[in-house]
Amino acid sequence: MPTTWYVAKTDDPATVQRVRAAWKDAPIENLELLDMILDTAKAQVIAYAPELPNDDNYPSRYVLAQLMQARTLYQAGQVASAGTIGEGEYVFTPRPMDKTVRTIIRPEDGKPDVG
Repeated sequence: MPTTWYVAKTDDPATVQRVRAAWKDAPIENLELLDMILDTAKAQVIAYAPELPNDDNYPSRYVLAQLMQARTLYQAGQVASAGTIGEGEYVFTPRPMDKTVRTIIRPEDGKPDVG
């Protein structure tokens, strides 16, 4: 069974429940926003991925990367005017697509890059 991308369609409670189970802090109260975030994260994963097969039988790590990137995008929308999230010693600056997400999409093979 192929892995399916995360979506948050208002006409399908099962898709919303799937997102809620994987991402407990997802903005469920605004399903339109949540669906836009998930769709944007999916588009970014596809754009960064080396290649997607034509039969939708893509690696499940792409879906994991979509979920992680969606969290990053959501947090980016929560930043303060200084560009950071959090208070005190727990402050960080979200990045558009961090190295962890990029490595999930394109695992490092240990071979040197020769260009």
